[in-house]
Amino acid sequence: MIRSRTFLILLVATPFISSAEVIVGEKGVLLDHILAANQEQKKAPEKAKPDPAGDDLVLFNNGDLMHGTFGGIDEGLLWERNDIKRPIKFGVPSVKQIVFNSTRRLKLDEKTSFVTLTSGDRIPGEITSLDDSSLFLKSPIIGDLTLPRNLVRSITPNPFSGELHYLGPYSSDGWLTLEPIESKAAEKADPKDEGEEKKTTAKEKSSSWIHSGTSFYSQGTSPLILPDAKLPDTGRLNFNIAWKGRLSIALSLHSDLTRVLPAVVEEDEDENKEAAQEENEAAEDPQEEGEEDPPAPLVRENILDLRKGTGFQSIPWINPNKQSHSELFGTGYTLSLQSGYPTLTRNFFSETGTPRQVRLSTTRSNTSLGESGEANIEIRFNREKSLVMLYINGVYSNQWNDLSGYLGKGSSLGFINRYTSSKIRISEIVVSSWEGSTDSARSMDHPERDVVLLTNGTDRFSGSLSKISDGLAHFKTGYSEIKIPMQELSLINLNQAGRLDLEAEENADRFQVEEDSITVVYQPFGLIKLSPLSSTAKSLTGQSPFLGKVTLDLTPAVLLRFSEDSPDLSSWFDDF
Repeated sequence: MIRSRTFLILLVATPFISSAEVIVGEKGVLLDHILAANQEQKKAPEKAKPDPAGDDLVLFNNGDLMHGTFGGIDEGLLWERNDIKRPIKFGVPSVKQIVFNSTRRLKLDEKTSFVTLTSGDRIPGEITSLDDSSLFLKSPIIGDLTLPRNLVRSITPNPFSGELHYLGPYSSDGWLTLEPIESKAAEKADPKDEGEEKKTTAKEKSSSWIHSGTSFYSQGTSPLILPDAKLPDTGRLNFNIAWKGRLSIALSLHSDLTRVLPAVVEEDEDENKEAAQEENEAAEDPQEEGEEDPPAPLVRENILDLRKGTGFQSIPWINPNKQSHSELFGTGYTLSLQSGYPTLTRNFFSETGTPRQVRLSTTRSNTSLGESGEANIEIRFNREKSLVMLYINGVYSNQWNDLSGYLGKGSSLGFINRYTSSKIRISEIVVSSWEGSTDSARSMDHPERDVVLLTNGTDRFSGSLSKISDGLAHFKTGYSEIKIPMQELSLINLNQAGRLDLEAEENADRFQVEEDSITVVYQPFGLIKLSPLSSTAKSLTGQSPFLGKVTLDLTPAVLLRFSEDSPDLSSWFDDF
């Protein structure tokens, strides 16, 4: 099979190919030469300078990538490029996923309600009503839906309690990688002396982190930071992490991205002569006893002063001989996660500019992370109370209280992989408000009772949700019947006993998802899996064992996932 990098070069370099229909299947590239011959009879227009290929991205199962524009599905995947006249057709089995660029997308409202099914599908929309048997939903991507109640796991009327600060990474914009600073000798070296070796080195150099789909993948041990993460004073940070090899990652919280250094004095030959002359004069006229030279002034360096624009970029910042957390991220905190235990350190600079790290004591350590796997990490923090809490896979793990006062004044977020032999994937990062609830997420799930959580983050009720109508949730507790306005509800978890068991033998065939299914991912939330029947560039019609035959609006979509064995890059760049 011809790798997609190869045929992409052929498409651009060979004149007749651009007038042929290109079909890429499991056996390679097939060209419609009859179409090409008919086109050659016409006078070829003057070849203009090619436009950019397109903003969407297709990822193949063999790891190859191609830019362009999604054109739909018609006996294969149609892919369009601005520098090719006819669409390219790919065999669907060769495709892993399609990433839609933000410039073509319509974004769903961050406050849109959504419903989570027992299958894991998340459907955004307005919950109009609910009774003993059905839930009725108006979805901006599907339309009006009637869902059996026993297929519903939870209802989220107000995601993030209405305060979402960051959700992604749906693109790499705004993110930075910090790379080693080149030595003065390397900067002043004559490029002519290095010849082809310098060109090869520059070509082989790549970022320590790569963004693909909705994830970042580590390729080295340089930090990845989001300066504008907008971490609030009191909030939550939630993300998924997957790793191969030994896990050791440090997470920067509320760091100001500023380090303190002694003043740097540039020296040249004239200055050296002048300094020597001053030393000789000082020797002839010594200072009075007890008089000392004033200390060198301190210099503050901020990473953002070196940033150019808002695009994904690398910034020379790391001194190979000085890699403390303070020197990497500035004043703030770093939470380190290893296979065995987590630690939290406060990072700062002394009055003389010396970097300091102090490990904070913890009240508990209940972490078990294997050599390879994945986990959901949630961090809750409160600047006023100098509190940081850690949850792993929905279970409370650790808590730290900084008795010296919370010194993190920044709003940035950062990650650093500590082992070159390990690989890490970061995805589904959410920064939102936190109203102070310290309960585990798992405490919201009950075998026999429905549980509702209010938007204040602390008040909750358990009992029976009888219905939703006219914007009110009718709830029966052991002591009373209450009506709660939907705008005051953050989450409703329906009891486990009322959910259909999808693993039961009588349900296995009925609700089995076909192998050729496609998963459509939406921003800020939304995930629907179905077997495709047809698709245009803006819509997808398919069959779902839970929803029936539906047509999805693709304009708010961020991802089409064709392969479920690995949601993003299965090789994690092993072939690069």
